[in-house]
Amino acid sequence: MVVATIAATGRPRTGASTMVVHGRHPLRGYPVTWRITPLTAPGGESMFVVERADGHLSDEAWQVAEKQSSLMSVEGVRELVRQARERRR
Repeated sequence: MVVATIAATGRPRTGASTMVVHGRHPLRGYPVTWRITPLTAPGGESMFVVERADGHLSDEAWQVAEKQSSLMSVEGVRELVRQARERRR
C-alpha cells in the first residue's frame, strides 16, 4: 500500500493510479482508510473519486468493506490528506 502525499503542484505523488491514505475518522477518532483515484474531468480540471471505509484496511479487506464514495477537487484531497496526517500523530 502507498501512503500518498500531495505535492505543492497539486498533483498526487505516487507510482500507482490509486492512492491509499490511512487516518482517523474526523469526529469519532477510529481508524479509517481512504482510496483516492484520479479522474480525467472535462475542461482539464483534476477531480478525484474518494472512497472511505472504516478501519485500517488491507487490500483483501478493502474488497469486501462497506464504502462511502464522493467526488473531490485537488484542494479537497489536499485537505483530506493534511487532516489524516494530523490525526495519525
